[in-house]
This record gives sequence, C-alpha cells and structure tokens, in this order.
Amino acid sequence: MATNDAERLSSEFERAVKHGRLIRERRLDLGLKRPAFVSEVAKHGQDMSPDYLNKIEAGTRALANASPELREAIRAVLGYSREQWQELTGLYSPSPTAPATTYTGGSPIPPVVPHRDLPIEIPRELQEVIDQYGETYPELHTPTMQRILIAPRNYGGPANGPQTAEQWFEYFLLTRRYTRA
Repeated sequence: MATNDAERLSSEFERAVKHGRLIRERRLDLGLKRPAFVSEVAKHGQDMSPDYLNKIEAGTRALANASPELREAIRAVLGYSREQWQELTGLYSPSPTAPATTYTGGSPIPPVVPHRDLPIEIPRELQEVIDQYGETYPELHTPTMQRILIAPRNYGGPANGPQTAEQWFEYFLLTRRYTRA
C-alpha cells in the first residue's frame, strides 16, 4: 500500500514539474515576465500572484489543482487552443458554451415552509419593564427587540430566561449592548 502511495505521489510530482516547465517555457517564448503574465491572467478575470505562478512553474503546486477557470485563463494567455492544451497537459479546459456555475446568492432550493412571523406573547414581567422603561429605552417597543428578549422562553420553555421584572431589565440591558449599531 505504501509503495502505491509513493508511486502515485511521485507521478503527481513529475506531472506537476512537466506542467510547470511547459508554462515557464511558453511564457518565456512570449517574452512575458511573471508580473506581466499575471496581469494578462487578470484580464481573463482570474487572480493569481507571481508567487503562485512561480510555485506552479517549479512544480511545487500542481496545475491540476488550480481551478478550471484559472487553468483556462493560463491557457488563453499562453495562446494554446483547447485541443492543444488538453493534448499537452491532459487537463480539461471548460468550453465557452458550458453553463456558468456562478453563485447567485440565496438558497438554491426554496424553503418548504414559507416564512411567517409568529405572534409575540410578552410575559407579564417583561410587560412591566416595557411600561416602566419604555420611554427611556424606545427599542423596548420594537417587535425585533421583543422577539430577541423572549427567545429563551420560546425555545426553552417558561422556566428558561429571566423570571422577574428586574431580571428582564438586566437581560434587556445586556442584550441591548450587542444589538445597537
């Protein structure tokens, strides 16, 4: 088993060195220094540091481990066709007609249950705090703050969270410190 792992690592290293040599020689043939090459790669929408390019060229970082988009940018800067690139490196090059897989934000699957706000049930002791300190602390009247304050009881049961008006007020003051902008 150890011999197979060593052989695999050796062949991966040899492949990385081969790819690095190919890139370096072509870059030099094009007359591009590392910073200029990196600038050209950036024109294809990919970020790459000269240090990373150096590591790829030295074979200490495998080109095969770079993202397909970065490999495609490198291929384009080097001026190889997709067929030439695949023949020289054995690496896949995404086609321009392939569907984009960019993240658009949000859940890819809509939630099963639509969001709805539940009615706020304010405990008697908290209502005393709101009545007593509501003018001094107007955020006590906001539904958001009220939901934050009663969350321990909603999710842990009536025995959780503050019990007396004094405890509710202290809890509000502590919570307020972390909710103010």
